[in-house]
Amino acid sequence: MSKQDPEILIVGAGAMGALFGSILFEKGRDVVLYDTDTAHIKAIQENGLKIEGFGGNRSVSIPATTDPGLLNSAELLLFQCKAPGTGVAAQSVKHLIKEHSICISFQNGLGNEELISEELGQKHVLGGLTAMAAVLLGPGKLKDFSRVPSHIGEMYGGISERTESIASRLTESGLETHVSENIRYDIWKKLLGNISMSALSGLTNLTSAFVNAVPELKLVSLQAMEEALEVAKACGIELERESVVKGIEMISKPGGTGDNKSSLCEDLLNGRKTEVDFIYGSVIRKGEEKQVPTPTLRVLHSLVKGVEARNESTV
Repeated sequence: MSKQDPEILIVGAGAMGALFGSILFEKGRDVVLYDTDTAHIKAIQENGLKIEGFGGNRSVSIPATTDPGLLNSAELLLFQCKAPGTGVAAQSVKHLIKEHSICISFQNGLGNEELISEELGQKHVLGGLTAMAAVLLGPGKLKDFSRVPSHIGEMYGGISERTESIASRLTESGLETHVSENIRYDIWKKLLGNISMSALSGLTNLTSAFVNAVPELKLVSLQAMEEALEVAKACGIELERESVVKGIEMISKPGGTGDNKSSLCEDLLNGRKTEVDFIYGSVIRKGEEKQVPTPTLRVLHSLVKGVEARNESTV
């Protein structure tokens, strides 16, 4: 791939990053996928990105690289790498950031935007979230589950001209995106959905819909959500319980995203480091600061860490 200045760079082209990139690319956007997974990127370079599921089976010949040094700059950088790799990923694309560049985190958990800001500058960073779902089936191949809206917003609230412009551009390009007046609130709301399902899906190897259908698991799911809700309130994030529960029910419905196992589950199955410290650990730490007990979250966090340790010991 020759030296270039793409409009959009996907930083972390796993299942979700590759899906986002392919949607935008198929609508005519100048997109490049960047990931450190050599086998995955090589498969895309040689055979195109193979997608099955929602929208029908297809192959997308999208530019992809493991070397961001081949690029001069990027206008819009969508961070979709795993949270533990955010800092390193931000460092690797630092040379691409120009005055007009904007970075948006569509990642799981808390703290990603702060890590990107530390490396690339706060003024370049927006918050984002999505409930879309995809899973890698192998190098260069993924399953697409559905289309649901995504959201972006200024980290300190309010609606800006740049967020409206970017949301409009993404929506016109097939990725329905809305501007949030309070993106921190919305990130916390999504976080509670992840907290209710991620670890349970990972520890049982079940889809979100299946977890929700087992009474004993659903009880633990709700207890984890309640603890995180109390931590959010202590941090000044006043989430409405019924709205959170409704959101969890939406993402765990059969026939859509509910048929997907959590990304944490996929990471455990594939022996990868999970985002458990950013999803559960971050809330546990904030609970300690605010003196809010989080016993259920601690158990789920420790169990996932135990499976991670077992995976590492068998490598």
